[in-house]
Order: sequence, then structure tokens, then C-alpha cells
Amino acid sequence: RTAVTGGPDGLPDGTTGGDWPLALAPLLALTLAVAPATWTAGLFLTYARRKLAASRGLEDFAASVRPVLLGAVALFLGALAALVALCAPFLDAEPVSPAVLALGALLLVARLLTVHGFTHAPRVILMLTAVAQVLAPATVFAARLPGCASLGAPVEALTDAWGPTAVPVLACGAGASILL
Repeated sequence: RTAVTGGPDGLPDGTTGGDWPLALAPLLALTLAVAPATWTAGLFLTYARRKLAASRGLEDFAASVRPVLLGAVALFLGALAALVALCAPFLDAEPVSPAVLALGALLLVARLLTVHGFTHAPRVILMLTAVAQVLAPATVFAARLPGCASLGAPVEALTDAWGPTAVPVLACGAGASILL
């Protein structure tokens, strides 16, 4: 938000209203969400083992476990939304942030894949997501250089249309969808 509106004009001061706002509610909610993530992953594993024992082939197993996976992710997102809503009033933040939910979904699906031995795809997607979120404000800052105004146009159009949380929602949401 600050980059698109022409700032930041000062150094980080650690406040929520400063040039470099510090948002503690998402950090606290994501920290507290480790317990529901672990519980949801365990629940998914239990149901997946039951489906594996009853399945007759890989296609049968995949078809029977897909709804369980989607249900586990939805259950975790509900728990994360509740945690964000509980943490927000104490830390003067918005009740439910789509960016926090998208990041939580990305981290959960990456964790599920990593725990079950698939480490390459989560590593690549997490890296690409981080790069996309770093490049977004970097292009806005680079657009201020003479002759480079078009560099920031995509990010500015995106934030004008959907707000400043559009970049993390799109990056994390796309990453979570790809991994899912």
C-alpha cells in the first residue's frame, strides 16, 4: 500500500500506522495455527490410510482421498479464519484477511507434501511465491526511475482494482492451488 501511494518516506518505526506498517495479528494467528495445521494433517493422514486400505488401485485411492484433502484444507482455513478473527481485536487489525488465509493454505499444502516426501514442488512454489511478492513492490519502486514508468503499471492496476492485498492473495493463492 505504501509503495503504490508514493512512499515510504521514512525508516521503519515498528508501528502499525507508520511508513513500514507492522502487522502482528497475522503473525500471531499463523503462529497459533500450527496446532490446527498439525491436527488437520493428522486427521487427513488417518482418513487417507483408511482409504488406502480399502482402495483397489491408484486411481481408486486418488478419487477417494481427493475430497478428504479438500475437506482438510477447508477445515484448516476455517480454523485459521477464526484465529485471525480472535487475534485481530487485540492487535487492532482487520478481522479476516484474505492474504493471511491464502498464505495459510499455501503453507499447509506445502507442509503436507513435504511431510509425505514430495519436497521439490513445495520448495519451488514457495520460492516463486516469495519472488513474486518481492518483485511486486520492487517494480513499483523501479517505475519511479526516469523512463521506467511502465514497470509498475501491472501492480498498480492490480492494487487499484482489488486493493493492496491483491498481490499476496494472488501469489499465495496461485501457489496453494498449484500444490493442491
